[in-house]
Amino acid sequence: MVRYWIVGLTSLFCVSSVFGVSFEEILQKIDQSRAPAESFATRMMVTFKTDHKLEKLGLWVRVKHAKKSLVVYTSPPVYKGRVLLMVEDNLWVYIPGTRTAIRISPQQQLMGQVSNADVARVVFHLDYQVSSMTPETLNNEPVLKVVLDAKTKAAAYKTVVMWVKKEGCTPIKATFFALSGRPLKTAYYKHYTSVFGKMLPMLLEIHDHINSEAVTTIEYTGYELDTTPESYFQKSYIERVSNGN
Repeated sequence: MVRYWIVGLTSLFCVSSVFGVSFEEILQKIDQSRAPAESFATRMMVTFKTDHKLEKLGLWVRVKHAKKSLVVYTSPPVYKGRVLLMVEDNLWVYIPGTRTAIRISPQQQLMGQVSNADVARVVFHLDYQVSSMTPETLNNEPVLKVVLDAKTKAAAYKTVVMWVKKEGCTPIKATFFALSGRPLKTAYYKHYTSVFGKMLPMLLEIHDHINSEAVTTIEYTGYELDTTPESYFQKSYIERVSNGN
């Protein structure tokens, strides 16, 4: 059954000139603030910081038709050449010097409070469905609170609660919950910039709910439309990707 969020005559939330908007349409609009196209490339810098530690991880990410992702580690040198490959619900990692790629969990932590799925899966609608939407006020601004529930094994979290702006459905913040129902982290979406005509956050600031002093950030740079060959997104090809071929 298709469910709808009824929008009044003033079209307050996300979509104008309509009276009913399906949950699926709202989620698609949220995803437009996460991915500028179905196939694209970008660079990410993941930084994990506590009072006593500072770590950085450089990544080069290619996405094909939203469902396939290649994540190549570019720095530091100890991790350079490592590759994550995600196809549908399946995720593998290849480590230079090993014989073959091994299967891993999307829920596994990459660095700090960033999971493998956080960098390898660029949209929500593949792994989550909207269970509820309600109007709220955040920082004196009318927003929409959207609750996402996991629907696939590739989902890194049981539930994601997002607060999005009424215009464009751009995310402001999101809290992510473990399978146990415990809140793990809250992410703040910052520094929105136009990329191929869509407004995307260039910075995610992630606060750990367990270790209050720990903050992880993801910085996005160098977006480009991409036509990576399909052959690159095969497990048998992953070693050649690691070697830069």
